[in-house]
Amino acid sequence: MRNRSGLLLLLVMLLCYGCGQPDDRLPTARVTGTIAFDGTPLTSGNIMFFPVSGGKHAVGMIGEDGAFHLSTYESGDGAVPGKHKVVIQVSHGSPDGTAVPVKTSSIPAKYSQRDTTTLTAEVAAEGANKLNLNMQP
Repeated sequence: MRNRSGLLLLLVMLLCYGCGQPDDRLPTARVTGTIAFDGTPLTSGNIMFFPVSGGKHAVGMIGEDGAFHLSTYESGDGAVPGKHKVVIQVSHGSPDGTAVPVKTSSIPAKYSQRDTTTLTAEVAAEGANKLNLNMQP
C-alpha cells in the first residue's frame, strides 16, 4: 500500500510539473510607427527589432504608407522594452499577390542585416511607443 501511495504521489507531481510555472516570455510593450528612407516612406517589406540585451525579436510588416506595428509572441503585442537594432527587408509584390524579397534595393544593404545595421530604436516599458524611423543614405 505504501508503494502505491508513493507511486500515486509521483504521478501527481509529474502531471503537475509545469502547472503554475511562470511563463518564460519577457514582458512586451506595444510599438507602432513609420519607416522611411531619406524622408520617403517605404511602401512594403518587413521590419525587425532585435533586443541589444538579447531575447526574442519582434517583427512587423511595412504598409503602403510606411506604417508598421510589431509582434513578438502574439499579433500586435509589441517588442521587449529596451534598446534594439532595427533591420529592414524590402519586398515587392509578385504576380500572385505575395511579397517576395528584393535582391536590389534602393536602401543600403547595411540596413538588411542585424550585424551591420546602424538603425536603432528604444522601446519604453510603459506609455505609447510611436516611432518615426528614418534611414539615411
